Amino acid sequence: MSRIPRPALPAAQVLAQFRALPPAVRRRFLLLLAPWVAAVLVGFPWLWNELDQTARAPLLRTRDSILFETLDILQRTLGSVRQDVVLLADLAAPLRPESDAASQLFLTFARSAGAYDQVRWIDTQGQERVRVNTRGAAPRLVPQAELQNKADRPYFRLGIELPADTLYLSPLDLNVENGVVERPHEPTLRMVTPVHRDGTVQGLVAINYRAARLLDRLTQLGKRHQLNVYLANSAGYWLQAPRAQDSWAWQLGRPERTVAYSHPALWQAMAVEPRGQFSDATGDWLFARLQISQAGASASEERTRLVSDLDLRVAVQIPAEAALEAGWRARIVLLAVLACVLYFGLRLTWHGARTLIEEERQSDELRRTNAALQEANENLRTVQADLARAERLSSLGLMVAGVAHELNTPLGSAGLSLSTVQQQLRQLQEQLDVGLRKSDLERFLVQARAALELSDASIRRAAGIVQRFKQVAVDRTTLERRSFDLAETLRDADPRLRKWPAHHPIALHLDLQPGLAMNSYPGPLEQVVSNLLGNALTHAFEGRGHGQIAIQATADGPEHVVIRVSDDGTGIPAENRARIFDPFFTTHRRGGGTGLGLHITHQLVTEMLGGRITLEGPSGGMGSGATFVVRVPREAPQRPA
Repeated sequence: MSRIPRPALPAAQVLAQFRALPPAVRRRFLLLLAPWVAAVLVGFPWLWNELDQTARAPLLRTRDSILFETLDILQRTLGSVRQDVVLLADLAAPLRPESDAASQLFLTFARSAGAYDQVRWIDTQGQERVRVNTRGAAPRLVPQAELQNKADRPYFRLGIELPADTLYLSPLDLNVENGVVERPHEPTLRMVTPVHRDGTVQGLVAINYRAARLLDRLTQLGKRHQLNVYLANSAGYWLQAPRAQDSWAWQLGRPERTVAYSHPALWQAMAVEPRGQFSDATGDWLFARLQISQAGASASEERTRLVSDLDLRVAVQIPAEAALEAGWRARIVLLAVLACVLYFGLRLTWHGARTLIEEERQSDELRRTNAALQEANENLRTVQADLARAERLSSLGLMVAGVAHELNTPLGSAGLSLSTVQQQLRQLQEQLDVGLRKSDLERFLVQARAALELSDASIRRAAGIVQRFKQVAVDRTTLERRSFDLAETLRDADPRLRKWPAHHPIALHLDLQPGLAMNSYPGPLEQVVSNLLGNALTHAFEGRGHGQIAIQATADGPEHVVIRVSDDGTGIPAENRARIFDPFFTTHRRGGGTGLGLHITHQLVTEMLGGRITLEGPSGGMGSGATFVVRVPREAPQRPA
């Protein structure tokens, strides 16, 4: 039978009843009220400060993330320009600047690149011999009468003195034509490298990178999060400034408007420290100096040395108004929480003596609160599932981007070679019209054969990349699961494991424990061992004519087996160990490597066989090589349909 709720009493009547209570009861009431008073007087100031710091923490993390992303964008942009300069110099080396082939090469390169303002060949006297301008609708080959002499430009004076396989990177500034800063302003970055033929300098290949889009991208990166991204050079001038009139000041007749002029204390910190934080009335700053590193460079880039005058400082600012807004939001939240605490505290204290009907009401409130929490928990699970799907899509996007990047180089080389053959065919046709000599035909055959061989090699490499990528994405539901003997299956991983060639310079040692019964997938297991063996033969003994490889398989308890593939080769550098299982990471790019072998191996071990693969240090007793350790269960996990 339900109880009849007690009617609420007026406040004056409750106060009168309280004064009529015995002193002991009133003391108990005050003791009940004391924790709430203490929480308000002591906890509120502490929470006020802590919640303000918590509210600012996301802004600080976002600021750190934007600085890292900005530096990464700059590094990747410079790496791309560097790769293009090296490629163009290699292609131009056998040509003469006055030839049509050179003009066609530079025009084709500018059309395929798209991000460069100018692509030029400058001779040893500073005279432009070939220049392609890319502004407007399409790249344009500049007539000989409009070519300029750049002997007085710093990038020419420094670049022409460089040894072979060396690049020079200029500072970032506004482009100057005929002694005048261009309008509208065109921020430009120049990279040059000398062209050598038979040990003699033939001139420079110079690329003008159009940096306006890059700077705008960095600006928008900050604005998306209500932050500001700024750049300054080593001379203390703004390239992107808090105030527009301070940008490029030294070129626009305002040499006094340096960083020290607008933010003296900030510049004092930026000039001394390579990375740090700074706060002033304008906001909170995080700055770092751009370090141009060789990490992640391709094989063609690794053989070149970079001389750089590009010394940039990147600064990310949390504006004072953004920080203040975050702080006030935190304070409003805290005031709301305080109001709730006071309300419930006073309510519980005020009605502490009421009957079980009030307790029932409170229980009902708790049930409703619990239902709300359950609903919130279900919503959280839904959000987590969405985040997991988004992460998988992001991983797929990274994989596709990697494949596109890998395919771009061989296909670009093939396209450039075929374009060269087409140009040579047109020239041969013209020579047929005026009279074809035997030397012209022989020269055409030599050049065409070389271009077609390069195209064939590039297309084969692209096909190989596609084939390896198909292995990454293979439909594993077709793989067979069965029982087998581990030692016999491992000997089938490679025909040479049954009978190693006696004349082979690399010795093989097999130590396979007999009688290890497995219920797993022999196909993926054979591919894992085959990949590890092939990886050792390809990479471990470069520059050496002999060595040893050992394959060992032993039981690891009653439920697992361990397979070790060891070599006494050159080993893996410490800086590469963390990335060896990443897709497309390879140190053998010029030799045709795709960087997918160890990635596929890692996927097969972890996803198909339910185990793990690790790289250990020098193999025991065999020198300074490497040991790959594969630990898999004898009973492979069931895969979902």
